[in-house]
Amino acid sequence: MSKAKLIKRMYGEVHSLDSHIIFTTAVQAVTDSVKPFVNIYFSARLITLLIQNAGSKQIITNIALVLVINLILFFLASFLNNYNENRRMMLLDLENKKVAEKLYNADYALLNDSDFKELLHRHEEAGKSRWARLPYFMWTTLQFTRGVLTTVISFIIIIPLLKVGFVKTGDSFFESPLFLITIVSAIAVMAAVILIVTSKINKSYLEANEKYAELDRIFYSFIDILGDYKTGKEIRLYKEQKIIDGTATKKILTDGEITLRKISMKTAKSSSFIAVLGALVGFGVYLFIGVKGLLGLFDIGALVLYCGSFMQIINGIMMFANTLGKLREILPLARDYFKILEAESTAVYGSREPDIKNGFEIEFKNVSFKYPKSEEYALRNINFKIKRGEKLAVVGRNGSGKTTFIKLLCRLYDPDEGEILINDTNIKEYSRESLNALYSVVFQDYKIFSLTVADNVCASAEYDREKLYSSLEKANIKARTETMPHKENTYLYKDLEKSGVEISGGEAQKLALARALYKDSPIVILDEPTAALDPIAENEIYSRFNSFVENKTAIYISHRLSSCAFCDRIAVFDNSRLIDVGTHGELLAKDGVYAKLWNAQAAYYL
Repeated sequence: MSKAKLIKRMYGEVHSLDSHIIFTTAVQAVTDSVKPFVNIYFSARLITLLIQNAGSKQIITNIALVLVINLILFFLASFLNNYNENRRMMLLDLENKKVAEKLYNADYALLNDSDFKELLHRHEEAGKSRWARLPYFMWTTLQFTRGVLTTVISFIIIIPLLKVGFVKTGDSFFESPLFLITIVSAIAVMAAVILIVTSKINKSYLEANEKYAELDRIFYSFIDILGDYKTGKEIRLYKEQKIIDGTATKKILTDGEITLRKISMKTAKSSSFIAVLGALVGFGVYLFIGVKGLLGLFDIGALVLYCGSFMQIINGIMMFANTLGKLREILPLARDYFKILEAESTAVYGSREPDIKNGFEIEFKNVSFKYPKSEEYALRNINFKIKRGEKLAVVGRNGSGKTTFIKLLCRLYDPDEGEILINDTNIKEYSRESLNALYSVVFQDYKIFSLTVADNVCASAEYDREKLYSSLEKANIKARTETMPHKENTYLYKDLEKSGVEISGGEAQKLALARALYKDSPIVILDEPTAALDPIAENEIYSRFNSFVENKTAIYISHRLSSCAFCDRIAVFDNSRLIDVGTHGELLAKDGVYAKLWNAQAAYYL
């Protein structure tokens, strides 16, 4: 996408998020641009009136008029500045909300894509610097428009002076049109130089800022680690402060200081050069206006007007030239933003809903799967059937494919080979909503949010309180909830609420179990959800849970094989393959992988 098209799209995006901000930014630019010329014009006018010996009434009227106009412009400019600043901050929130909605509706496979993760990382980092993307773009638009308007108004005011300049009034250089051409050429050269220098400054700044941002990120990650009470135990017991306060931190601070010094020196040199150039051009402008004034081509009032307007030209040029350089920083961030919004999920869903009233059967048929950008198969040639009401245990060593099997079952990924069927129909023909409603899953990397107990379990602002407490009781976490300050309305952790309650890992797992029970789906899947519990507590959870899901299909993944003995069947995975299926007794009798795992664990309890 070309820069022009990208800029046009950014304005379209801004308007879609906030239909007023472009207009109010334009009004602010006009107001800010007009303000200096009011004082320039009335200063010149008052001088002219004094020279002409105008009456006191006329002079007082003009003074009162300029005061009123300045007062109006001051309040208008202040209001618009505060208003637009707030709108820009809200624009950032609206922008992030749109990205959040995209992420919420994106397929899991897209969220786990490394390229997409990098996009999100850059987007997040950009949000931490300045205003970023669209808010920063609107601020740049304001400055650019002010610069252009200031330059245009200045040129309009000095048109009579330009006409005078092209009239030859004598034989000297200062009285010839060549003098004016020289001044205008100098201003044009200065504008070009400012554009070039500003562009180089911004380029150097961006290159240096990328390096510094990386160092800054590492440094502040150390600060986060030191400030996190969860890591405080290890830091203090192992004296890990030395790692953070050692050579790594010193290198970060040294390299950061060098980087900042380079940026400061380049900026200072370039700014000084532009300032000297501006002073020389300004001297030429004053000389030109002074010479023409001495020749009697205009009065002192006009001299003040032209001097002020000519200097505003220089200010205007520097203003919009500087903002052009900012686009080098903004446009890549905007491209990342639009790439996130345009990222397409590969999964295609149908419109059917599985008919499970009279029973159902799920079948893996010659299913093989590789994770994106991986050369190794996570699952290979899986053929397996799950029937309604069945209690199935899935076991195997780490990395054998157990969790991947569940992810495919829930259609978080699609198989690379083969198909998954529900009642002899490919799951791709079912709607996303119907598949999501089919499963209640507690993954091993479950998440408990810094919200209330009710929010975490019910995932809704409106909930059935009786059903909530029934689920809490079944998960053996009801008693703990009732001791909390606000019961089910108590916030967990202290991220959002100072009075939030800190819960243990075991309690968090029980809440995750309660969430699965509250959803009340026909298929319940527990993917090692009891790792933080001791063997007795785990066995209690599984025993209780098994009775609660008596009429449902239940799939358990656990490394502790004693909790799987009550299941109807046990599926054994090894090296990405399903190598055996049977009851606990049958698998022990085969003396295969399952028997070795069972005997290895049993030895610890003898």
